[in-house]
This record gives sequence, C-alpha cells and structure tokens, in this order.
Amino acid sequence: MMPSWYLEKPLGDYVAIYTGKSGRKIATEGAAGGGAITSFLCYLLDNGIIDGVVAARKSKGLEGEIVVARTRDDIIKSAGSRWQVLPFTLKLKETIENESLRSMAIVGLPCQINFLRQMKTFPLLETDFSNKISMLISLFCFGTFAQESVLSYVREKYGIEPSSIEEIKISQKALKFIGDKEVEIKFDEITKYMQVGCLLCPDYTGIASDISAGTVEDKTFIIVRNNEANEMLKDANKKGYIEIENVNEIEIERVEKKATEKIKRASSYIAQLL
Repeated sequence: MMPSWYLEKPLGDYVAIYTGKSGRKIATEGAAGGGAITSFLCYLLDNGIIDGVVAARKSKGLEGEIVVARTRDDIIKSAGSRWQVLPFTLKLKETIENESLRSMAIVGLPCQINFLRQMKTFPLLETDFSNKISMLISLFCFGTFAQESVLSYVREKYGIEPSSIEEIKISQKALKFIGDKEVEIKFDEITKYMQVGCLLCPDYTGIASDISAGTVEDKTFIIVRNNEANEMLKDANKKGYIEIENVNEIEIERVEKKATEKIKRASSYIAQLL
C-alpha cells in the first residue's frame, strides 16, 4: 500500500502552479503543450544559466536518440512528446566525460528525475556528474509502454506495419499512430502492454523535480517546486519567452485527480503482489 502522504499531497510539495505557453520571443512549432517548457529552456540557455539541455529527439520513424542541445535551434528541434523511454542517463555520463558542459538542464520522466535527484542529494562517486545539473524538469507521466509488444499488437489487430508508422502522438487517454494508416487506441485497450514499473509507480508529476509540466484538459500546467525556479520562470515571463497565468483551485483539482488516479493504480498493483 502507498504511504498516506501520497494521497495527502498527490502533487508533492510546490511553491506555485501556473498554466503556460510559449511567448512572443520563441517560435516553437511542433512542441508539446504549447511550447512552454521549450521556450523556458531557451530562456535558460540565452541567459547563461545553462549551456546545454539533455533532450530526446526523433531520428527516424519511431526511433529516438538522446542529444545535448547547445543552441536555441537544437532545443526547438527536440521539442514534442516522446513515447519511448530512452536511456539518457548513460548518454548523459558519456556527454559529461566527452564535452565541456558546466551546467545543464535535464527534461525527463518522473522515474528518471527521481534517480537524478537522489544522485544530486547523495553523491557517492568521484565520477558523479550531478554537480553539473542545474535544473531538473519532469514531464507528467501516466506510464510508458513496452514498444515491441505494442507495435506487434497494432500490426496484428489493425494491420499496421511498424515500418509504416511515422509518428505516435500521445493524448491524455490514447496513443495515435500516424502513417500510411491512422488509428487512435485508448490506453484501456493496451494497459497490459504498459511497463510493469509504470504500473507500480505512484508519481504522476515528478515530485523530485525543480519544475513539473504536462497537459491536462488542453492546458499546460507548470508546477514550480522551489523559489529559485519560480524566480526564473517569472523572469522568463517578463522577458517574453513564456506566458504564464495563475491557476484556481478547480484547475489544481484537475491535475490532482490525474495524480490520484495513478497513485490508486499503483496501490492496487502493489497489493496484488503482496
């Protein structure tokens, strides 16, 4: 069973919650959720707060790659949702060893951000690179899927060859496969292909991050978890990189509802294992 504090604080600790979108200063066509996080990363880079962003970028078809975005154009090219879980931690270590990054932002899923937060909080090795991580940004996540299993299911049931799929778009309740054919499959239909670790994970927003972001009911919510990150976000708003608005209790409850759903799902699956 989940510790009681998960349900008491389904969004974790935070200092502010906004809705946001890209501002006038950055063109973010193709970015997820209106480009708010993409634009904020550009702000961090332009203002010398970081000199690189670890990001996922589509390389070919459904394949993705981990890149270090060191320019505004690199960040914008990496914008958009990614449904694969990519092993960026290994790539990050390789990059730190091979390149002269002094300060970076990392955008990842809650599980990945939690690992990196623990590394920053409890550094253990001389080769630890956590001191070079300046900003941890988590994307909202309800779970990821075993790629080969899902693609096999799509081929068998819908007659879609994986090689013909050009893109997979993620909504709140479904995956949309786009290519020679287009089909939208609700999560309920493919839950059995979700990664086991995701079914056991209670963290929807990434409570270990500096900033969490995700789309709920067509609005991009930005959860800010410390004062330093909040000041940066407000400065980015002032300088035209992003546009943010305060949210009301009803809007917060929408995000809390999604977070609570994941907590209860994890609790249910953990109970089945005990």
